[in-house]
Parts: sequence; structure tokens; C-alpha cells
Amino acid sequence: MKSLFNLDNPFMQFLARVGDLILANFLFLICSLPVITIGPALTGLHKVTQKIADDSLNSTVKTFFEGFRENFRQAAVSWAGLLVFLICMVCNYLLIISYFTGNTAKVLKALLFFLVCVVLGISAYLFPLMVRYENTLVNHIRNAGILAVIKLPRTLGMLLLNNLPFLLLYFSIPTFSKTFVFWLVIGFGFTSYISSIWLLPVFREMEAPKGPNMRILD
Repeated sequence: MKSLFNLDNPFMQFLARVGDLILANFLFLICSLPVITIGPALTGLHKVTQKIADDSLNSTVKTFFEGFRENFRQAAVSWAGLLVFLICMVCNYLLIISYFTGNTAKVLKALLFFLVCVVLGISAYLFPLMVRYENTLVNHIRNAGILAVIKLPRTLGMLLLNNLPFLLLYFSIPTFSKTFVFWLVIGFGFTSYISSIWLLPVFREMEAPKGPNMRILD
């Protein structure tokens, strides 16, 4: 019985990581309330989950605010650009359904959907790259674009995972309502953690000193 509560016990380590994700999720939600700080909040969340993924996390709160503070400018600018883009896409969608019908509307909607997927796919790499590497914003965007293409299966997986709550909200409000508590308590931390697990081999491949690997743009 004593071994069950040993901190080195796998079960206790699992509970500790769940607690870290819940705390990181809470910090992310609180720091996202001003809306304009969602970008820095994302980098704070990704810093925590990357540390959990490579088993190097010491303090959740300290790590979160390190990621929040260190990448604030780049993350805030990136999020502002992404937000403006998404607002423009919504406006374009409203124009399409108001002025076009038939095949023309279908083609235009498909084009909008493709553009949104491309930008969100790049964004899935952009904020984790900011956390992992020091670089200019332009090079971060270039690297994110390259990774989004050459790691397409991971890109599609993260695209679905990162936008799952919004897809649920759009396609099934009752289903979203049933999962609302999950997203409120741990959901965003959990999806960020899964993304970090998927990205860790990619980062290690980029950082490999020998053999064929990807190089980040400096």
C-alpha cells in the first residue's frame, strides 16, 4: 500500500502530469481572457506541454509564464494576424452565402475552407516553434510552412485536434455542451500535450547533428 503513494510510482506520476495539465489549462484560459493575449497564452501552454512530453518539467506555473513572457511580442503579433485573417474569412463566407448560389458558391466555400486549413495548419507549428527556438518571426513562419507540408499527416492530425472544440460547436452544439466541462478543466492542455508528443520527434530530427535531417532557418 505504501508503494502506491510513492512519488516514483507510475500511477502517481500519471496523476501528477494530469494535475500539471489541469493547472496549465487553467492558466491558459485565464491569460486568454483579454483575447489579444491568446497568442502568448498559447506559447506558455506549449512550453509546459513540451516540457511534460520530454519529461523535464519542474514548475508548471514558472514554465508557463516563462513561455508567456519570452515569446510575448512574436506570439501577440502572430495571433493578431491570425485573428484578422479568420475575421476576414468569416466575412467572405457571409458574402458568399448572401450573393452566390449553386456550384459557384460551393467552389468559393471550398476555396475558403482550403485557405483556412492552410493557415491553421501553419499555425499548429508556429507557436511550438517559437517556444523551442529563438528566431525571427519571418523565419518561424517559413519553418512552420515547410513543416506543415513535409509532415502532412501530423499537420492534419494537429489541425483536427487543435480545432476540435470549434468543430463540435459548429456541427453539434449538444455534443459540445456535453464536453464543455472537459475543455474547461483540461481540454486545451490535453490537446497541446498530444501535439507536443507528435512534434517531439520532428524537433529531434531537426536538431540531429548527423545524417539526413531538417534544418531550421536561422
